[in-house]
Amino acid sequence: MEERKSRRRGEELEQAILDAAFAEFRDLGYAGFTMEGVAKRAGTSKPVVYRRWPSRVHILIACVASRLPQAETVPDTGSIRGDIVALVTVAHRRMRMVGQTAMLGMLTDVSTDPEVREILVASLVSELSNLLYRAVYTRAIARGELAEEHLTERLRRLPIDLVRNEFIMYGAVSQEAIESIVDEVVLPALRARGARL
Repeated sequence: MEERKSRRRGEELEQAILDAAFAEFRDLGYAGFTMEGVAKRAGTSKPVVYRRWPSRVHILIACVASRLPQAETVPDTGSIRGDIVALVTVAHRRMRMVGQTAMLGMLTDVSTDPEVREILVASLVSELSNLLYRAVYTRAIARGELAEEHLTERLRRLPIDLVRNEFIMYGAVSQEAIESIVDEVVLPALRARGARL
């Protein structure tokens, strides 16, 4: 078994390290998460881990990004409202897997390092915005509920931004709160841009 682990390369090794990082994080939390622990779980060495990710924040961002939902896993409910609620519910489940304390810890570390902040934005914030566009807005455009010109950059990410903020502040977001965010903020903002919802 150890011999097999030592021969892993490329994507296989990278995935094994990300899986080990997730297990380390799940079992020990952000405060107890170490690169040494990840290397041990993955059956590799610390230098191998550090060659790919120079810090625990880097590897945790990669770990979370690798577990983002795919567009095809978001249910097509037949309406933009239903699709936004479905996507945000899935995203909230992922946030709960990471946990409020870990997110706050990561944000604290990221706030002092502009390079890592850029990675966070590119890997997580942008990916979630793209997911929202692919899984929700393109369907709504195809159904005639929305037109491309109704979307601004901020509106493209608004549902995710609001739920992430709520989660960071309160630690959990109820289904009622998710629906309130969609009904009281997101849909009215789209209507204000001319969407006929």
